[in-house]
Parts: sequence; structure tokens; C-alpha cells
Amino acid sequence: MQPMDAGEWLQVQANLVELGQSIEKWTHTEPDPLALRCEYSRHRTLAHLRACQEQWLVVLRAFAERDNPCVTVLHPWRHFEAMGYAALPWDVHMAAYLEGRQEWIRLCRQTDPNRGGKWNRKPDSVGGLVWRLVSHEHHHISSLRNA
Repeated sequence: MQPMDAGEWLQVQANLVELGQSIEKWTHTEPDPLALRCEYSRHRTLAHLRACQEQWLVVLRAFAERDNPCVTVLHPWRHFEAMGYAALPWDVHMAAYLEGRQEWIRLCRQTDPNRGGKWNRKPDSVGGLVWRLVSHEHHHISSLRNA
């Protein structure tokens, strides 16, 4: 990812906050065992977004704390499956998602967007990672609206 200028960084951070607030307003839904993909279940989407945010938060923390770290994390779907997220209650997912989002916001405000390292052997930066999370969430929210 190209280095981010101050204006781009402020916009990405604003998007991070706005998407988190939008997701916080979602209404409770029960797990749907027949929903194999996110597009068909708001519960599964929230659980998936939680898994992504948690896994990528490991990377964000490392980028913020150390110079040029190399971090390995599970793919979010593997984390989702390993933690049994499909069957966990809505309130558990929402609480964890919101707590994680607050840490993302705090770390973003304290860290240079161009600081980085590697995760799963690929180079990235704080700004690139936040952009990835924002883009990913936007995609899933749009998919739910179109379902």
C-alpha cells in the first residue's frame, strides 16, 4: 500500500468510527444454522466481522508496538470456526466487537499510519490494515443490504 497522507488517514479513521457506529445500531438476530455465508445472516456477518477485527487487531498491536514485526495470524474464517462463533449469542459478539473497535480507534489515533511490518509474510502498514478492515466491513454491510 502507498504511504497515506494526513487527509487520507483522517478519512480512513472517520470511516472506521462510522462503520462501527452503524454496526452498533444493528438489531439482535438469532444464529441461523442454515446460513452458510455472511450475506444470508446478520448474526453470521457480525460474528465474521468480529473474527476479522480480532485477528487483524493482533497485527495492528504488533505494528504499533514494535518496529517491522513479522506476525502470523489465522485467517478470520478459521478463527471463526475454531472459536465456535456461528453458535454464540448476539450479545457476546456485539460486546466483543465494540470493545475491539474501541481499541482499533485508540491505536489508530496513537500510531503513524505508515508504520508497518509483515503479517502472514506480506508487507503492510497501519494505514493499509485499517483501510482493509474498513473496506471489508463496507463490503459485508453492502452485501447484507442487497440480500
